[in-house]
Amino acid sequence: MTAWSVSGLGVGVIVRVAFLGPEHSFTHMAAEKLFPGAELVPCNSITKVFRLVEGYEVDYGVVPIENSLEGPVGETLDNLATTMLHIYAALEMRIDLVLAGRKGAGKIYGHPHALREAARSLERLAPGAELVPVPSTSHAARQAAEEDALCVCSRRAAEAYGLEIIAEGLEDGPNYTRFIALAWRDQPENAERTSIITAFPDEPGSLYRFLEPFARHGVNLKMIYSRPIPGKPWHYNFYIDLEGSRLDRHVAEALEEAAARSLFIHVLGSYPVQRG
Repeated sequence: MTAWSVSGLGVGVIVRVAFLGPEHSFTHMAAEKLFPGAELVPCNSITKVFRLVEGYEVDYGVVPIENSLEGPVGETLDNLATTMLHIYAALEMRIDLVLAGRKGAGKIYGHPHALREAARSLERLAPGAELVPVPSTSHAARQAAEEDALCVCSRRAAEAYGLEIIAEGLEDGPNYTRFIALAWRDQPENAERTSIITAFPDEPGSLYRFLEPFARHGVNLKMIYSRPIPGKPWHYNFYIDLEGSRLDRHVAEALEEAAARSLFIHVLGSYPVQRG
């Protein structure tokens, strides 16, 4: 059960949700958890998900933003830097990877993150196999089925494409991915987390001065990640997740003070987080 309700679309209106596909990807499963009963629209890239929501072709979009082993997803962060959309909700989901396909095949398809998460297992199970990155784990399963090859994917994707499961539990330790739902609004009333993008002057102490108000107001920061700004070599945007809602007094005061010490702050949204 989700921790929020999808509202504002009218009684009897079918909610349309874009996700990084094809079907049976981990993002597909995340979209089903976040929006049970919705009409789900697969996309061939994260950027396409953003464009469909921005163009009002769907009501929401679901994309991965961070993996516990491999870190943030660059394409998602780059789109968040330029979009006017908000983060409506988040889901933290356990990722269980399998190796599926024809045993002994010379190619292994997989999403780049999945291939790296399973690197040690793949070295042991298929030494010398060529690792071929593709946009998603379900894409990898489809490719393996078409070419009689191997792939790293979910059990669901392997079964959907009729692939033999050769090994399970490929990931190098507990493996979770955080997915976000994109919309034209956030949910500050129900929020436990807030995400922002910011940048600071390129001078000594600027990061320290920016972070100081959060420490003084008791705001816990959950993630800080820098990402190059396209067209500006050696300049970076910073993506920050923090506990609480932008409506909480201590969060609002910290954000106001930090904004005065930065080049800009863009609040991506305050939102609930579902786990499961």
